[in-house]
Amino acid sequence: MSKGATASIPWRRNNGMGDAAALAGFTPVSLALASGAASIDWGDLTGWRFSDPFFDQTVERWAGSAAPRLARTGLDALEALDETPSLDPAALIFHLSRCGSTLVSRLLSRVPGMLVVAEPKPVNTLLLAGPAALGEAEAARLLRLLVRALGRRRFGDEQCYALKLSSWNVARLDLFRRAFPEAKLIWVQRRPIEVMASLIADPPGWLALRGLPQAAERLFGMAPEALRGLDAARFCAHALAALLAAARAAGGARLAVDYRDLPEAVWTRIAPFIGVDLGESEIALLREEARYHAKDPGRRLFSGDPPGRAAPPDALRALVEEKLEPLYRAIESDA
Repeated sequence: MSKGATASIPWRRNNGMGDAAALAGFTPVSLALASGAASIDWGDLTGWRFSDPFFDQTVERWAGSAAPRLARTGLDALEALDETPSLDPAALIFHLSRCGSTLVSRLLSRVPGMLVVAEPKPVNTLLLAGPAALGEAEAARLLRLLVRALGRRRFGDEQCYALKLSSWNVARLDLFRRAFPEAKLIWVQRRPIEVMASLIADPPGWLALRGLPQAAERLFGMAPEALRGLDAARFCAHALAALLAAARAAGGARLAVDYRDLPEAVWTRIAPFIGVDLGESEIALLREEARYHAKDPGRRLFSGDPPGRAAPPDALRALVEEKLEPLYRAIESDA
């Protein structure tokens, strides 16, 4: 939900950039859906792998490099680019927030042949578009084209593609199913009281949806009048309940993984689920990588939750126990 790094980069007008050959090496880094002026900003990420914890971090590093090149086109460029070698995602990774999903995507990205794109801003922009901007059929079509554009085989060694979504994206699971009916669905969760403690200590970027009543109603089922009476913590609790309900609705067609089973579940359950065979040397590599903080682009050892993190107040704990725990346990029992 943060402002993109591309805002300060000079861009050049189309000038023939609508064909696939001219966009070779370019990646969609920003999307605008303003009425009558829908456009995509393409960054020349030739030679840049998505090696950071999040897609937008790679874009920020690229934006700060010596000569970032940015081109702007209409949405029609997505159609032209779809003719180039691209992958459909084999796996869509959804999650509850603060539950180890970044560890999952980071470890998968270390597997040879795996292309992992984590929480790309252009996808979030598309998913936030209201029905006045995009109908469901058009939104599904654009989502498919955009995700495939992010999944281009830019290096030639990409064999399997996993797209890790932002936590609130599971509220649009129906759209992803429509765009990619063959993709495997992975759901990562954690005890809700632990998730709430983390969100209170370090508020999430998606808390900004509290100030977008129409989006909050579409995504979380919160009526505007009810929204006005919610503080930030209770907004998060009600949002998490909506995300758990959306994940539960996916039924047995998804693999549910709990935080407590990580990192081993990556090589014992997730990789086999998406058809990735790992040898002993690759598993050893993942074990080593799991020692480091997944959200730190550097090599900081992971030491667990920060010490002294305050527990949610009793009233909020009661809300979590009533609204979230039954959904969490239901998904767990389905697994």
